[in-house]
Amino acid sequence: MTLSLAGRVCRAVPGLRMTVLLLAALLCPAVLLAQTPPQELPNTDAAAKPSAESSTVKAQRLLDQMIAALGGEAWLHYTNIEQQGRTYSFFHGRPTTAGTLLWRFYQYPDRERLELSHQRDVIYIYKGGADAEGVDAVAHGYEKTYKGTAAAEAKDVEEFVRRRDFSLERAMREWFRDSRTVMLYVGQSVADQQPVEVVSLLNDKNQELVIGLDLYTHLPVNLRYSFRGADKYKVQDEFLFGNYRRVQGIQTPYTITRKRDGEITSQRFFNRVIFNQKLAPDFFDATVTYDPATYNPREKKKP
Repeated sequence: MTLSLAGRVCRAVPGLRMTVLLLAALLCPAVLLAQTPPQELPNTDAAAKPSAESSTVKAQRLLDQMIAALGGEAWLHYTNIEQQGRTYSFFHGRPTTAGTLLWRFYQYPDRERLELSHQRDVIYIYKGGADAEGVDAVAHGYEKTYKGTAAAEAKDVEEFVRRRDFSLERAMREWFRDSRTVMLYVGQSVADQQPVEVVSLLNDKNQELVIGLDLYTHLPVNLRYSFRGADKYKVQDEFLFGNYRRVQGIQTPYTITRKRDGEITSQRFFNRVIFNQKLAPDFFDATVTYDPATYNPREKKKP
């Protein structure tokens, strides 16, 4: 039947034209579907792999930029640092002191000495535990005052070990070079009212350190980590770095703020920083001379 004849038949028979149009509308999608070649489903594993790789590569690139911004090899391999300034303590976000003069000495990887007051006669020393052998295989802490030298409280030694393990220096000198460390780019965020690029590092001990890098200078703005407290609840510590100045080729923060679970616990403002001093071999040494639990000042006065 030709098209002209089909048209005359459709006009002659009432309703036939509508029926033909309906059949054509129904058959056309089926015909097109039959003529379309089948498409292969995307491989989800292959699609996810480049994304994960690009996240790791970007994280490594950002950390390389951070190291370069801090001073490159000069920052990466400094041996010790002295920081002079004033420290403030906080409770529930409110200062509890008018500030105390502070001299802080740190020698990589596991030596720290804090000297307080005008006379610098209150001294805290922490040492050991950073994969060392012998006596220093376990971290020790000491408190030196006019009474003598006492062992530091266990909780203070634990704080020192935690700060040391999650320090930026240790993360870049050890975690960053370890092939077992997982590095991921998290995205952009805001820290200390600044836009930052966020990078996460997870080491082979399942310890995670999150670093926020300034969007423009690539300097670290904050770092944070979590741990389980004595009551088994999760606790988050965060350090904020600001007021950077170049000292001996190293970009150095002159303001450091510490937070715990979002509340400020301490702030330090420095007015002088020195790198790579020649310290005495026994500068971080101490020996316990008394026990605060049994200390009796009257016994000292007896002839």
